[in-house]
Amino acid sequence: MCGPLTPHQFTEKHIELLVTGWKKRYARATLYGSQIILRRIVAAIGAASGRPYIHQEVKFGRAPTARKTIATPEEIAALLAASPAWIRLLIFLGAHAGFRISDCMRVAPIHFNRASSTITIEQQKNGRPVTVPATAALQAYFHEEWDGSHQPLYIHFRGKRISKTAFNKKWAALKRKTGVNPNLWFHDLRRTLAVSLYELTKDLRVVEQMLGHESLASTIHYLEHRDPAKLKPYLAALFTPKTAVIQ
Repeated sequence: MCGPLTPHQFTEKHIELLVTGWKKRYARATLYGSQIILRRIVAAIGAASGRPYIHQEVKFGRAPTARKTIATPEEIAALLAASPAWIRLLIFLGAHAGFRISDCMRVAPIHFNRASSTITIEQQKNGRPVTVPATAALQAYFHEEWDGSHQPLYIHFRGKRISKTAFNKKWAALKRKTGVNPNLWFHDLRRTLAVSLYELTKDLRVVEQMLGHESLASTIHYLEHRDPAKLKPYLAALFTPKTAVIQ
């Protein structure tokens, strides 16, 4: 967005352009973490160009609070029981593979490695590839006759595409039908997997790798409420600009 610039060419306007673009694309937690990193980078640019206070132009509000909603095993079972095959597939991709809905709707047979029983896909949000193991429930959806197909897997079962807006309406109707928590977002299936993995392993890197996060800060936001005594110090370290840099 800013193009190739020397430190002296970088201005407050470039900061404004960057942050404005992020606000259109990022969720609040991602935006906040990105602004923290940007402030540190701008502080270094300011030090190199004789403008030690330019980092103060990177303004942000209070740190976002962690969302705590996860699905219980009973809720997932109820959703699966009431769903057609294509929605069950999307639920498994969210709850077992930890994919965002945008990626669940893009997973195709070409992404499945039958030899290693893994799914590899480039994440739409950040362009980074992620490889995750496919559970037995997920493997059952990758029929051999479809191997190599680039068509999203859910279409093989549904017969046609669906927009995310239309899917969200079906998700809301499914929650009403099954009586599960009406505040359960589809994205909470990803959070459910993160929480389950962390409670099993107590290893943040395992969760980070499974979710394909770019930074540990994103992973900790998913988990902070589950183990606050251990994770809050990590959050403080990640989201507090270094004093030596920004003064």
